[in-house]
Amino acid sequence: MADEWPGVLLHPDFDPDFTGIIEEGMVLNVESLIAEAGSESIKLETQALVTATGAERLDSFPWEEI
Repeated sequence: MADEWPGVLLHPDFDPDFTGIIEEGMVLNVESLIAEAGSESIKLETQALVTATGAERLDSFPWEEI
């Protein structure tokens, strides 16, 4: 698990010393943290397989219907 490595940070938090590489065949968990200041939060997660032509979603949860 290694602290959920590799992390892909948003540009304000980008670490120029990051040496990780995302390669074809890897499976990534893509998380979104949703919250309002001073309130509870929720983390939404989906799995994606990295392919030669892009990403292929591996889960089947109907996010678009929520």
